[in-house]
Amino acid sequence: MPPKTRLSHAVGTLIVSSVTTFLLPLDYTVASVALRDLHRDFAVGFSDQQWVINGYTMAFAALLMAGGGLADLFGRRKVFLSGLAVFTAASLLAGLAPAMLWLNTGRVVQGIRAAGMFSSSLALLVQEFTGPRRTHAFAVFGVASGLGASLGPFIGGLAVDLGGWRWALLLNVPFGIAMLALGLMRTRESSDPRATRLDLKGLVLFSGAVLLAVYSLVTAPQSGWTSPTIIATVTAAAVLALALIPAELRQTYPLMELRLFTNPTFLGASLAPLVLSIAFWGLFLYTPLYFQGVLGYSPLQAGLAMLPFAVPLFGAGPLGARLARHLSPRVLLALGQLLVAVGATLLASAPLGGDWTDYASGGLISGLGTGLINGEMSNVALSIVPASRSGMASGINSTMRIVGMTAGFGGVGAVLAAVVNHDLTSRSDRFPSLRHRLGTLAGDVATGNINGTAATLPAPVRDGFRAAANHAFAAGMRAAFIVGAGVALLGAVASLALIRRPRPAPAPQPADRQPLADAQP
Repeated sequence: MPPKTRLSHAVGTLIVSSVTTFLLPLDYTVASVALRDLHRDFAVGFSDQQWVINGYTMAFAALLMAGGGLADLFGRRKVFLSGLAVFTAASLLAGLAPAMLWLNTGRVVQGIRAAGMFSSSLALLVQEFTGPRRTHAFAVFGVASGLGASLGPFIGGLAVDLGGWRWALLLNVPFGIAMLALGLMRTRESSDPRATRLDLKGLVLFSGAVLLAVYSLVTAPQSGWTSPTIIATVTAAAVLALALIPAELRQTYPLMELRLFTNPTFLGASLAPLVLSIAFWGLFLYTPLYFQGVLGYSPLQAGLAMLPFAVPLFGAGPLGARLARHLSPRVLLALGQLLVAVGATLLASAPLGGDWTDYASGGLISGLGTGLINGEMSNVALSIVPASRSGMASGINSTMRIVGMTAGFGGVGAVLAAVVNHDLTSRSDRFPSLRHRLGTLAGDVATGNINGTAATLPAPVRDGFRAAANHAFAAGMRAAFIVGAGVALLGAVASLALIRRPRPAPAPQPADRQPLADAQP
């Protein structure tokens, strides 16, 4: 009788971590596509719709370090699986919400529990894999994360076309249930034996600073960077961040080990996800708005147009793992960011008003650069830290990714808003009757809601304004691509200057040293 084959704990952990990591960024990008379909059920404006994304993002980013600290203290498996269970239930609540209040509540709860899941998933991998096997595991993890974010517009567009926005938000539920069952069977507990209590002061200061910073980034494009509210929240975030430094340096077991940033390799590896989140993902989230707003694509067509950005992420992860055997971390991470810079430059060179084919080559090269290092940059950062503190290190790495993505989205929005405003006001002589409203109209156009904005105008000026708005939005995207190229180039230089070949930190060997599958009689 042939032996029965079952998954080892290592592979079970990799599957659960990768699939759930695929779901987390997917949930963000799917929701961005589904927003425009909300009006079928709820009478809300565009700014109210944005809180479906902003509530999730703010909760997620603010609590990533808390998730890592709780994982080290109470156990990575407990934090991960409890987070997955509540995240799945909150997805069901959001998808079936009878009112906007319930939808936003579900999204905030999703973000809170996603923070614990994302932080502890990397720590679970660190405990199960060492050496070259860890490199390959992180490559798979990076592919899953990248694909979740990049395929979101396509999957979201398909779900909206087939069944509406509720289908898009309910996608998580069957996968969450399946991964919860597998996680209960094939993941093992680990924690830091030195952890005795949670650093509550550090938690309050750090989470407060990130929450206020992310709030500023996501609301500034609409309210303006010089508004009193934004100035106050940015100032408060800076005060909390400054207070965090002495508070953490005095702790014997801090939430965030700030001394790690004195290690040039850790600093360089932590900057890389920040750079990619701004230079690739920030632009990636706005490009579908161009396809839909300027070119008039449907959500599904816009998702298909984004596939050149997404497809390279699938093959580039394994390729990056192979290159890691032959290239030093500094060269590999610099190479990935340099490719993103080249891709963004090609995107900026596309003709204004061009269709998806004009953006395909730039998206392909940017996606290749991102995919090459999406997993390796986490591997380099976590390899410096003892496995017992992998939850904390994972929280730092994850925070850099999410805050960077939010900063990229907010930064691109600010650049876009400035260029759109300048471009439209420079053409004010064509619309003398709208001159007093152009500032407000430019702000609406910068959100991608071009047709909706034009529809509110008198018929004689509607078509002319729509053409001018299309040109302004395309010009704003070109400026954003140029900024993205510059950020990626600076990131490549920083990686070359800072990163050295890391010395692996001593880590306890996992008890299960079985091959990828175990034979059972």
